[in-house]
Amino acid sequence: MISVLICSSNPALLKQAQKNIADTIGVDFEILYIDNRQLNKGICSVYNELAARARFPFLCFVHEDVLFETIGWGEKIANIFSTDTSIGLIGVAGCKYKSSYFSGWFSGMTMLDCANYVHQYKSGVERVHLSPSDDDALQAVACVDGVFMCTTKQVWGLNKFDEHFLKAFHFYDIDFSLRIANQYRVVVTYDVILKHITSGGDYGNNWVDLAISYHEHMRNELPYSVGRVDQKAADRSIVIVTLDFLKNYDISLSNKIKWIQKQKLHLSPFYFYPVLKFVCYKPLGLKYLHHLLKNK
Repeated sequence: MISVLICSSNPALLKQAQKNIADTIGVDFEILYIDNRQLNKGICSVYNELAARARFPFLCFVHEDVLFETIGWGEKIANIFSTDTSIGLIGVAGCKYKSSYFSGWFSGMTMLDCANYVHQYKSGVERVHLSPSDDDALQAVACVDGVFMCTTKQVWGLNKFDEHFLKAFHFYDIDFSLRIANQYRVVVTYDVILKHITSGGDYGNNWVDLAISYHEHMRNELPYSVGRVDQKAADRSIVIVTLDFLKNYDISLSNKIKWIQKQKLHLSPFYFYPVLKFVCYKPLGLKYLHHLLKNK
């Protein structure tokens, strides 16, 4: 019924995920994976290859550093697709708005962000539950997080991952979501809970380079929203949240300047303070000072 597709780089995590999936999925399944350690293919290329080989009508693209906590999650996914044929993509985290400003899926706004999963860091566990409304088990969104994405083989066949433009490991999820959203509904489900074992990811120069090129590539398609959105408020939140997030990473000064100039953030006094933090926070060691003052 479900083909689970994994781009693998860690045999131990893969083995753990395989057992967990077998113990929790609750329907007929297959697990297809590619060991990408030596091949080092882009994730779009890997996912397209695996999807083409899949035997079942439902496809689940999932990271190997995931453990499902919901028993019978496969049946829940199959039922969503079978009950509503307008749905083309299901995730466990996503947003109702994708800005034209350089950013990931997260907006920082209560009425836009949707998520239901657990982050397991080395320092502890964080439950993430973001919902504009507690009444719905499904929330329509513009894009989903690539940690878990389910679609049908038919929908994938019409909207294959863009392995020609996206040759690395970022923005494949946003791009896949947006193209599917032009034909089908994209949703976040609150009925499937998983634990994401993560160190937080790397949002350095490679991510910044691709973020800039991807948003320029999509300039005619963005912004994109589901439902009514206060675009000005959303964009302001997204710019500030993204700058605050990126200030903690090793990003070259030239890339920081490019990030600021291309979005014309230096022309708006509203962004002066977050831009200053973005530029100076890590190079000046303000993170250490911030934690020192916070602990006192």
